[in-house]
Amino acid sequence: MRVSLLVCGFGTLLALVAGSAIAAPYRPQADSEVLETLPAGPASDRAARALRALTVRDPGNLDLALRLAELQIARARGTSDPRELGRAQATLAPWWNEADPPVPVLVLRATIEQSNHVFGAARTDLERAVAAEPKNAQAWLTLATVQQVTGDLRGAGESCRHVAETAIALVATTCRASIDGVSGNAAQAYDALDDALIRSSSELRKGETSLRVWATTLQAEIAERLARPDDAERLYRASRVLDPNDAYTTAAYADFLLDAGRDAEVLNLIARDTPVDTLLLRRVQAAARSGSADAASSADDLGQRFAALRARGDRVHLREEARYTLEILKASDAALDLALDNWRVQKEPLDARIVLEAAIAARRPQAAGEVLAWMEATGLEGGKLRELARKAQMP
Repeated sequence: MRVSLLVCGFGTLLALVAGSAIAAPYRPQADSEVLETLPAGPASDRAARALRALTVRDPGNLDLALRLAELQIARARGTSDPRELGRAQATLAPWWNEADPPVPVLVLRATIEQSNHVFGAARTDLERAVAAEPKNAQAWLTLATVQQVTGDLRGAGESCRHVAETAIALVATTCRASIDGVSGNAAQAYDALDDALIRSSSELRKGETSLRVWATTLQAEIAERLARPDDAERLYRASRVLDPNDAYTTAAYADFLLDAGRDAEVLNLIARDTPVDTLLLRRVQAAARSGSADAASSADDLGQRFAALRARGDRVHLREEARYTLEILKASDAALDLALDNWRVQKEPLDARIVLEAAIAARRPQAAGEVLAWMEATGLEGGKLRELARKAQMP
C-alpha cells in the first residue's frame, strides 16, 4: 500500500466493513424543512453540500459530523487532495482535541493522522479504539495499515486476523494479502485475491466499487512482483475501468508503464495540468525521458510544488521528492538524504526502491544497509528490487 497516494490506505473504506463509524441518519423535524437546494453535479458533491449545510446549522451533531468527515476522507483518497483532509479535520473540530473522544472520532482522527504520516499518534488512537471496541473492524483495518507502512508486518497480520472476525470476506482477504504480498508469500496472496474477487461479485452492494478497486490494484502490484506483466496490465486496466479517476491506481499503473519504457502512454494517461503532485511526478518523469516539449515547464511546476510543501513543513511526499531530485535534478546525494528521511517514516517496496536507486547513483551503497536487511528479513519479492539489491551489494 502506498499510503501517501492512498491518503488513508484501505482505512478509507469506511462503509464496507463492520463497525463503521456511520451513525443514525439525521431526520428533519418537519416535512416542510428544506435541507438545501442542490445544483446539478456528482452525487458525492451533492451529498457533501447537503451534509455541510446541516453541520453548519448544528456543528455539535456528532452523527452529521461523522458522515461528512467520512465523505471528505473518501474524496481525499480518490483525488489525492490533502485539502479534503483538512476539511475533515475541521468538521471534527468540536471533538478533535478531546482526550477521550467517541470511538468513531478516534478512528477518523487516526485516519487523518496516518495520511499526514503522523503514525505514532494514529497508532495510539487506534489502539485505544480497539481496546474500547474489540469488534470494530474499521479500527483494526486502519491499524493494520499503520503497522504495515511502518514496518510492523507481524502486528499488521494480527490486526488483519481481527478484521476477518467481522468484515466481509473480500475486505479480510485483501487485508491479509497486502501483508503476504510483501513478506515472501506473493503467489499465495495473488491466488487468494483471485478467488475472493470472484466469490465477492454477488456479495458486494451497489456503489462499493472502491473495495474492488483496492483489491484489484493490489493484485496488479503483486503480479508485478511475480514478474507477470500481462496479468499486471490486465488488472490495472480492470481497476481503472471501475474508477478511472482513482489517483492511487493511476500512479501505480504509470509506474508500471515507466518501468516498461512506455513513456508516451504515461503522457496520455496523466494530464499536464493535474493538481495531484504524485501524478505530476510520473508525467514529469515520462516527459523528461521522452523529450516532450513540456518537460522543462512540467519539471519546474513540480519543483515549485515541492518547495511550497517544504516551506509549510509538509513532509508527506518525501518519497516523490526523492524521485524528482534523483531523476530530474540529477542530485543523487540530496536524493539519498530525502529517501533515507522517508525510510525512517515509512517502509514499503517503493520506499526501499528509491533508497537503493539513490544509494547506487550516489556511490554510497552502504547507506542502503537497513533497506537490504529489511528486504532479507521480509522475503520481499520483485525482480527490479532484487536487481537493485544486487548492485548495492557489489564491492
